[in-house]
Amino acid sequence: MSKNNINTKEYKFGLSGTKKKIGINYWRFFFNGVETISGAEQMFFVELEMVNPWLSPSEVLLGFKPRVKLTADDLQYALAGTQSAQNLNTEQIVQPSYCSLRVGMLGKVSKQLCYYFPIKDCVFNMKPFELQIGNKCFTDNKISGFLSLSQEDNAAHPELLSDSGYATWDLSYEIMSQSLNGYDNANMRWFPHGLNTIFTGKVSFDGTDYIVDTRCCNGYVERFWGLNTPEPWFHISTSSLSSEITGKTLLNSSFAIQGIFDDRVAFQGKFEDLEIKFSADSSKRQYTAIWDCTQMPEAENPEENLLHWSVSLNNKTWVLDIDVYCRIKDLYNRKLELPDGSRKILNLLEGATGYGEIKLYKHIGNTLEQIEHAKLTKVVCEFGQNEDGEI
Repeated sequence: MSKNNINTKEYKFGLSGTKKKIGINYWRFFFNGVETISGAEQMFFVELEMVNPWLSPSEVLLGFKPRVKLTADDLQYALAGTQSAQNLNTEQIVQPSYCSLRVGMLGKVSKQLCYYFPIKDCVFNMKPFELQIGNKCFTDNKISGFLSLSQEDNAAHPELLSDSGYATWDLSYEIMSQSLNGYDNANMRWFPHGLNTIFTGKVSFDGTDYIVDTRCCNGYVERFWGLNTPEPWFHISTSSLSSEITGKTLLNSSFAIQGIFDDRVAFQGKFEDLEIKFSADSSKRQYTAIWDCTQMPEAENPEENLLHWSVSLNNKTWVLDIDVYCRIKDLYNRKLELPDGSRKILNLLEGATGYGEIKLYKHIGNTLEQIEHAKLTKVVCEFGQNEDGEI
């Protein structure tokens, strides 16, 4: 899909996705900040999500309502036949309908804060594009807001799937490298339209301030919407690459991998002036994909145990081999509610301290010529599966 064939605001926010009664609609931002006191780096994310937004446009419906507890009297009445057992349903099955905003940090310190609201609370302006939700704002080049949840409210409402704390963010962003060819079929779309995005501004999390600027931002923005999430969920992205061949930092290089779509992963990437894509909605004969996410053998020090993301892609022109590792202790386990309800969740392992390598080869006749071999750092890596959820 070329940029000329899609409305600019459509791929940036996916407005057609918001109009559909059933499904999920994601807008995700990733960026690094530096703590003002210690100088330590931290990866942050801001997510705007819509889940079946028009099923209940004026009221938030969460699928993870607290379970109904049966009393001894309830059971006695049912055994005596004075009350139908069908009326003693211990769980209210709710198909969720809401919008949510999440802000969080990934790495050695990981947490997220969640805020829920109905779609009727969203105020849209198209010229220029702006989405306002109370004190939270999204535009073509800025995101800002404030979010807080007390320990008491968090303990009383586990269905919010949130941690406690507070955060503010005020950021400008500029997309330096984009792609509109991620994945597109009737039920699902993925646009990694900000493969390399520069963020500048400030984030404050639980009273600790972080500066975000071009020196470390490693920014990435993507859009996704569909009837449900990919199963399983597989994601790798980074714009922090350095060539093992030349020893130079690849300032204009970045890539993202997403899946699983039709048993394959999709790849969108740029290596300086060279753009490469493997679109999973293309014919199965266009390319082959081998992927996996496995735990490495136990290390002597349990703190060094690793999860390994591996991808091999091959078409008539290119061969790509990617290996990414992340310490298990640095992975954050998030639970995201799925649109089909019945307490179904995406159980997601997510990290941002991934490291590894990417190798790029080109078919030249019957031989392979190595074009690039790059070291990867600050990799966002995710793996998730759909499950029956418990809170």
